[in-house]
Amino acid sequence: MKNYIDKTLKEELEKTFAFQLNQNQYQDIKRLIFEISRRQNISTPKIINYLKTNSKVDRQTGRNKFFALKDCLVKLRFPLTSTYKNIDRKKIFLNKLQAPLKDNWTVKDTFRPTTLFFEKKTKGTYLIDNFQKHFPNLKIKQISSLKDYIKNNKFRLSELKKPFVFIVEENRDFLKPCPCTKGHLGCGYWIFNLGFGCPFDCSYCYLQQYTNSAGIILPANLTDFFRQFDKFRKKIDRPIRIGTGEFCDSLALDHITNYSTELISYFKNKNVLFELKTKSNKIENILTQKPVSNIIISWSLNPEKIIKFEEKGAASLQERLTAAKKIQDIGFKLAFHFDPIIYYKNWEKDYKKLIQLLYAKLKPPFAWISLGTLRSNRQLKPIVEQRFPKSNIFYGELLIGKDKKLRYPEFLRKIIYKKITREIKRFDQKTPIYLCMENKAIWRDLGNFQTTKDIETYLIKNNL
Repeated sequence: MKNYIDKTLKEELEKTFAFQLNQNQYQDIKRLIFEISRRQNISTPKIINYLKTNSKVDRQTGRNKFFALKDCLVKLRFPLTSTYKNIDRKKIFLNKLQAPLKDNWTVKDTFRPTTLFFEKKTKGTYLIDNFQKHFPNLKIKQISSLKDYIKNNKFRLSELKKPFVFIVEENRDFLKPCPCTKGHLGCGYWIFNLGFGCPFDCSYCYLQQYTNSAGIILPANLTDFFRQFDKFRKKIDRPIRIGTGEFCDSLALDHITNYSTELISYFKNKNVLFELKTKSNKIENILTQKPVSNIIISWSLNPEKIIKFEEKGAASLQERLTAAKKIQDIGFKLAFHFDPIIYYKNWEKDYKKLIQLLYAKLKPPFAWISLGTLRSNRQLKPIVEQRFPKSNIFYGELLIGKDKKLRYPEFLRKIIYKKITREIKRFDQKTPIYLCMENKAIWRDLGNFQTTKDIETYLIKNNL
């Protein structure tokens, strides 16, 4: 990170191009140089030489000198998009550069909590006993409530992955519709909100910007969840897709929580498709269950290169596919999520290999496959820079989209979806494929769906 704290850079730029940069201008130029250097492995002197040759700054006066420099750097920073269209400066997110966190907690290959906090109301519940059995040296502490704990313990971002567990009695947000971006087509999915936090540490995880406490939160009152769902089902009176895995991994701690056995027992044969979504290979409890047609076990997939560098602590690609094979062999339906798809050099080759491995190991058709490209709120990027200083994925061709999120531009997303869909259909013509959080224009290019209801009906019809 030496590149961006070099105090001589501003002086060098001003001397070379014969004008003074104000603080905001310098921040933009410095950020662009830093990102170009990171993504293309070009030194700062070479970038400045490139500007001398290509910026035509000597033909400009006043503020136009700055814009000439910036526009030249933007073309170098977004080479693919620049060949396709002129980039609106307002679509470029140039946040203040962030230094890596000191004393940042990192996940281990095996999750081993150091402290378990339990709310007074949950004393004596099986979750506390199970954690004690698995981790005999675990410190156990009673708290009045999670809310009070958070209020009295200042949270630092560096502590995000501190191995704490909180056992709570959840009284709200049992069930909610999946939050789809305004102006984009959803798929009618519902979230069964079974905990918050994850033993894995994916660089792109949106939970990083919403967390206000270290550790993983797990509810002890599953029966209350079921009561709430009974009431909800009577009101909605139609089949839906529902699952865990949005705010926590469905199976990563299942060998301790045993949630899956209770969930399968409760949801089996109901007029819903219930999904357990994971990046783990913790399937021991699933293997003891009889398969039911409306229960779906799913995995998020990425090339091994991405798993190794961006999904810390999660099971390898081979471990996920092996676990999925065992689940399929006993008769459960499978689903897969290619999300987030990350664009980088040789991305197409790596994703083709991933798809070939999937179909070499497992038999289609599957319940569904979802596709979604890398996207995030802008607030996530500086967090990732602090927590994952070696990650380059946010230095890809990400611009501010219509939904105000950082996204690949539409033309690139269309290319990605078409190529991945084409490769999947080489092996499999029957599995339903849908897009996650995409607009109507993208959907129009890939299918005939015009509304969320169309997509929801399509997915349910193929499985219930």
